[in-house]
Amino acid sequence: MKEKYFESLGNEYLAHFSRRLSDLIIEQASVILQEAQLVTPTTAISSILFLANEKDVTVAALADALGVSHQMATQRINALEKLKLLQRVEDQEDKRAKKIVLTELGKQEAALLTSLTQQLKSAFDSLEAELDCSLTKVIRSAELALVANPLKSRLAGE
Repeated sequence: MKEKYFESLGNEYLAHFSRRLSDLIIEQASVILQEAQLVTPTTAISSILFLANEKDVTVAALADALGVSHQMATQRINALEKLKLLQRVEDQEDKRAKKIVLTELGKQEAALLTSLTQQLKSAFDSLEAELDCSLTKVIRSAELALVANPLKSRLAGE
């Protein structure tokens, strides 16, 4: 049997393999969320749980907490607002500002997600034991290393 092209790719295609892994996790977690009759997208679980545990959250605060751009946080908020999981409300102290709060549906989802994320943690702990490494730590370390020393500066001869 002929080897598939992607199986012949090396480290220089790390982005390809990282994306494949991310897509696989999202796909499999989405099935779990659907079976639990939750509407929260897998990529927004952290946003919902942050909003459930914090008060006076703005787009900027959410972006900062999740380590994403303001634009990415806004996109996520817009998507969750369409799903009726959260809403923007006027800040009583600063009428120009908007706070992000969970709706009743969002609060219900957050309660279910809290339990579900513990189950997902257990599943990922099992995966890490199987691989004999902490994927989260390795991925986070790689991210921090690339922030400190980007690919461009790692190119041979530079």
